[in-house]
Amino acid sequence: MLLEQENKIIGMIYEAALNPSSWQNVLFEIAEYTESTTAIFTATDQLSPDYDFVFTHNISDSCIKIYQDEQVKILDMRLHAPYWQEKMLGDTISSTFAHYAEMPGTDEYIFYEKCAKPTNITHTAAVLLERSAYSWAVFAVHRAPQLAQYTEQEETILKRLGVHLRRALQIYRQMISLDQDKKNIYRALDHFNIGVVLINQDMQLCYSNSIFQKIMEKSLLLKMDKNNKLKTLLKFQDNFDFLIKTALFENEMINYDAGGILALYEEEKNQSLMLSILPFMDQKNKSKKMSIVFVTETNQPQYLARGFLLQKYKLSNREMDVCELFVNGLNFEQISERLSITYGSVRIYIKNIYNKMQCRSQAELMRLLMGITLKFMHI
Repeated sequence: MLLEQENKIIGMIYEAALNPSSWQNVLFEIAEYTESTTAIFTATDQLSPDYDFVFTHNISDSCIKIYQDEQVKILDMRLHAPYWQEKMLGDTISSTFAHYAEMPGTDEYIFYEKCAKPTNITHTAAVLLERSAYSWAVFAVHRAPQLAQYTEQEETILKRLGVHLRRALQIYRQMISLDQDKKNIYRALDHFNIGVVLINQDMQLCYSNSIFQKIMEKSLLLKMDKNNKLKTLLKFQDNFDFLIKTALFENEMINYDAGGILALYEEEKNQSLMLSILPFMDQKNKSKKMSIVFVTETNQPQYLARGFLLQKYKLSNREMDVCELFVNGLNFEQISERLSITYGSVRIYIKNIYNKMQCRSQAELMRLLMGITLKFMHI
């Protein structure tokens, strides 16, 4: 029964990734499953606040408003992100806020007065989904003071769900970056910067975006058969079909994770692909089961989020060209040859980029640019 409930939640997670209004239902189910009072799914990015979001269960609108408007969310991140300093993404922690009430004049006390006390929560268990110096994403459940603290077994549940939450978060990030009508899901998938395929319950391909079509044109690793089914090399086919089936029929195959990742490679031709295979639900016909497959080529050049560089740092097209070549490992002389400009011009562009992006060294510029690459992580 518990496995059935968990698989139901996993399916709901992927639905919510493409339909954010469903997150409240996901939080309700996880709170019920873990016998929690409240739940929160939040992401905070001080460098890109447009990507911030907060979804909650059983937390009042007034508390959510304080959490967002009074920047308590940043306080939350700075207070609690260090708990994961020695842990990896996807790891969990459990703790209590009880002692915060005894620490007047501290950030802990502010958090207690503005968040923990109004919502009557003391115990918490959480899974870390993303982390950097100025950002994090976390999913947490909470219990009232009179309830027991979370057990290791309950942390394990969160850790299992955390894998799917991290995948869903990546999909959600792609979705909210689109400047278009998000109700038209197929138009949205057309604009993803990675290959996307939808496979129906008959194991037939029913949609692919332009990126995937370009991959298919040159890849020896994937092809279509006469029944419109996606085929790969014989040594990978059984595993590929199995992962598709677990994503399509997650409720029936309760002893297996829904979907997963798969590496395809052909050593002689030096070709390789990474696939993330996940459940997918058609919002217009929820009984229509599908699987979504995200496909990326490995060992490919890094591409920068040019729209972000233009909006945030006001870089010119030529400056973005320089940045893209730089992040792919070219030195100044190679950049000048590639762009057919003088070495001195490259140095001037770099100086302007330093000023606009507030960098003082090539190492600092590289670290900043690597955080703005259009890269999909297969988890």
